[in-house]
Amino acid sequence: MKITGSNLSIYDVADVCMKRATVELDPSQLERVAVAHERTQAWGEAQHPIYGVNTGFGELVPVMIPRQHKRELQENLIRSHAAGGGEPFADDVVRAIMLARLNCLMKGYSGASVETVKLLAEFINRGIHPVIPQQGSLGASGDLSPLSHIALALIGEGTVSFKGQVRKTGDVLREEGLKPLELGFKGGLTLINGTSAMTGAACVALGRAYHLFRLALLATADFVQCLGGSTGPFEERGHLPKNHSGQVIVAREIRKLLAGSQLTSDHQDLMKEMVARSGVGNDVVDTGVYLQDAYTLRAVPQILGPVLDTLDFARKLIEEELNSTNDNPLIFDVPEQTFHGANFHGQYVAMACDYLNIAVTEIGVLAERQLNRLVDPNINGKLPPFLASAHSGLLCGFEGGQYLATSIASENLDLAAPSSIKSLPSNGSNQDVVSMGTTSARKSLRLCENVGTIVSTLIAACNQAGHILGNERFSPPIRELHGELSRSVPLYQDDSPIFELFQTVRAFVGGDGFRAHLVTHLDLAATTASS
Repeated sequence: MKITGSNLSIYDVADVCMKRATVELDPSQLERVAVAHERTQAWGEAQHPIYGVNTGFGELVPVMIPRQHKRELQENLIRSHAAGGGEPFADDVVRAIMLARLNCLMKGYSGASVETVKLLAEFINRGIHPVIPQQGSLGASGDLSPLSHIALALIGEGTVSFKGQVRKTGDVLREEGLKPLELGFKGGLTLINGTSAMTGAACVALGRAYHLFRLALLATADFVQCLGGSTGPFEERGHLPKNHSGQVIVAREIRKLLAGSQLTSDHQDLMKEMVARSGVGNDVVDTGVYLQDAYTLRAVPQILGPVLDTLDFARKLIEEELNSTNDNPLIFDVPEQTFHGANFHGQYVAMACDYLNIAVTEIGVLAERQLNRLVDPNINGKLPPFLASAHSGLLCGFEGGQYLATSIASENLDLAAPSSIKSLPSNGSNQDVVSMGTTSARKSLRLCENVGTIVSTLIAACNQAGHILGNERFSPPIRELHGELSRSVPLYQDDSPIFELFQTVRAFVGGDGFRAHLVTHLDLAATTASS
């Protein structure tokens, strides 16, 4: 994958993170990087006052630093700001963060050295993953703390995850024949003053969110058939007047997934049955025929449509940030001068992740309510209470599984609260309004994990209902899904520890085989990004 500073998408991030794709640096952009670096070093030697080149950092900006302290200044910055806490990011997220930083530096406005971008690329290609604690970023002045842990590794210090082990960075670099960076003017600041941690994490979360969205489409088509729902609410003619593309796409994809089912009902048939039962006389008659289903069956295009459109909006902001120069100060060719500003501020990503978090939470809200309708004996039609295969009461069926989904859905309501408006001043009130973008991106990752559990629990319940109703009556895509899943998840009939069943289903829906199933039955171009 060629890195130019301007051409990455979340597809590319997924390839580097999940498929371990390697990167190569665009030669023309390397020339630009070299020119900006040489200019930065020349200005530093000439003692031109430039923030972070020969000044203190943050509120200490009034302090001029003589050029003989250039390396000490940058190393002090990295070591003092490698102050993260909590659990480390997973290796795939670290890869995304490094890729985001590399892409930013390759734009050639940061003053980074060619050696810096080459070593960062080597870390990605060789699978050398700095250990980055998740806590510690305010999201402005960028992701100082998490990116400092990457910078620390690049100068040969700290620890890295390499070939499944956490080791001292210096030992790994020696084994791999790599030389640690020697930092010149702005060499440390260039690595840490930007939004790359939140952006990388957001890219990973967004890819997972699109996968969850597709799971929700498939689960809905399964759920509608389990309850004998009507296909009428998914007819295209009813959605075009609403004028929202996401809603039209969702209705279309569910129509395709329902085609060929022997379990669904048709609106015209429901009307005929209602007339037949009422006798069309003068008496008030409760026919027992529901012309309209409950919202969990009927309103899915109006619920998941906004989810898709919101994901697409978040993707636009996140990909623009991914291909941006989010550094300070910037180094320009013409005229030869610097720009002192605040491109490191993460408000775009913070707000994008807040929107993303609401969308992902809504997927979970819908799935949990669908699960409730599927197991509740008062409203689940002809299905047994809590999907117990026999002897309901003696057997509990999916009763405990509903608790899992409901508890997570409740937890998600707290996680969905926006972080981008929760600014607290810091750094001697220099950073007096911050984005908390990395906090929001971390919540995005957690929400995707949580909602994955809810949706996979719903799919497990639908699979159980399929065993009870007879899989041969479902539409071909769902029949195929049940067939694949049933190889490892047979009818649940003995109240064995149900968490094992849920773990099996969760692994199945996250695996390559299931992703291939989605590729076969869904229009991935319309449902946007893959991961």
